[in-house]
Amino acid sequence: MTTTNLPDTTPNEPRRPFTLRAALSLMAGISIASVSIYLLCRKNTSRVVRTGIKSLPVVLPLILDRRRDRRPAPAAAPAQHSTFYRIAAYVLPVVLCLALGGLAGWLQRDSLTEWYPALLKPAGTPPNLVFPIVWGVIYLLMGISAGRILTAPGGPHYGAMTLWGIQLGVNFLWSILFFVCRSPLLGLIGIVVLDALAMVYIARSYRIRRDAAWMFAPYLAWILYATYLNGWILAANGPGI
Repeated sequence: MTTTNLPDTTPNEPRRPFTLRAALSLMAGISIASVSIYLLCRKNTSRVVRTGIKSLPVVLPLILDRRRDRRPAPAAAPAQHSTFYRIAAYVLPVVLCLALGGLAGWLQRDSLTEWYPALLKPAGTPPNLVFPIVWGVIYLLMGISAGRILTAPGGPHYGAMTLWGIQLGVNFLWSILFFVCRSPLLGLIGIVVLDALAMVYIARSYRIRRDAAWMFAPYLAWILYATYLNGWILAANGPGI
């Protein structure tokens, strides 16, 4: 007796494509969490603000559940990217990186004038003028790297772009932990996690587009050097918690 293998007719649930809107939503959530940490670290934050922040874990899931119920069924992904998508895929990640970098600089401005100059630092610490220049170039390369992944054939590449978004959020969080909370210990923990995420992203993106991975090489070198500086400052000045 012979048997015929029938095709599997079980419908597969379509995967929701990774979109720039999803990336922006992820960054908005990370930014809200970081600002919340900053406000909780401040001693003069009012009790009303603290109560509101502590209620976010309860309120946000209810809001998201209501939005999910109203969300229409996802449309089929286009066969190939439009010109507008390709332009936005490069421009929006660059703008996002620069915006988060600018926000981090604004939040840490008091620490840069009151706390950071008084710390004991190693001899190889760059002057303050170098930091905004280097970070501007690095943010540009990071955004272009994301654009290369978003426009790569065979996409959407969920894993690589998720790693890109998470590492950018941890990058912003490190500024909060080190400068705003004025804690070299928390900063070192954050930047070690950032090092690992950047390495994993490079390995993941290298299999998609090699140039996207190489654009992260200066970033990885810079944060590894920042890890050394953070560790030296921690050893010389204490945890700061």
